[in-house]
Amino acid sequence: MVQQVKKYIIARVHFFFITLLVLLLLLIPILVKTQSLLLHYKIVQGGDEIGWLRLEKNIAGSQSRLLLVSEINTRFIIRIRVSATESSTFENGKLVHSAQFRKTNGETKVDKQTRLVSGNYEVMENGGTEKLSIRFIGTNLLSLYFQEPVGINQVYCDKHAGFITVTKTGDGGYRVKFPDGNSNIFYYSRGICTRIRISHTFYTAEIIKTT
Repeated sequence: MVQQVKKYIIARVHFFFITLLVLLLLLIPILVKTQSLLLHYKIVQGGDEIGWLRLEKNIAGSQSRLLLVSEINTRFIIRIRVSATESSTFENGKLVHSAQFRKTNGETKVDKQTRLVSGNYEVMENGGTEKLSIRFIGTNLLSLYFQEPVGINQVYCDKHAGFITVTKTGDGGYRVKFPDGNSNIFYYSRGICTRIRISHTFYTAEIIKTT
C-alpha cells in the first residue's frame, strides 16, 4: 500500500513538471516575439525645461508600433501650450500607417495620416487625400528615436509627406534637414537616441533623454 502511494505521488509530480515544461515551451515564442520599450525625454530651451516627451515601442510578431506623446509650455510674446501625439505602425519593416495630431492653445493645428493602400501611400489631411509616388517607407522620423540611422541617408517625414536627407556630423550626430531650412541633430548611445539639438529659424532647443 505504501509503495503504491509513493508511486502515485511520484507519477503526479512527474506529470506536473512535464506539464509545466510544455507550458514554458509554448510561452517562449510569445515572450521572444513580444517586446516593449519606454523612453522619457525633457525639452530644454535657454536652460529652462519647457516640456516633455514620452515614447513607446511595442513589437508583436512582424508588427512594430511606435507612439510619441509630448507637451510644451512656454512663452513667445504670449503663453503657448502645445500638445502632440504621433504614431507609426510597421509591418515586416514597412510603414503601413502613421498619424500626427497637434493642438496649440487648444486649437487643432495638425491632423494628418499617412497610410499604405494597395501598394501605394496616401496622405489624408483637412478632408482631402493626396496620393504619393512612394512605394516603400522603411524608416520615418519617429523611428529615429529607437534606431540609429547607420547607413541610412534619408527618412520619411510625415509632416512634409516626403523624404528628407540624413547626414553624419563631425561630432557623431545625424542631421536631418527639413524643406523649410530647419534641422535636427540626433545623438545616440547603444542605438537609442539620447539627445536632439533643434535648430529653428526663431529658436534653438534640446530634447534630452531622462529615462
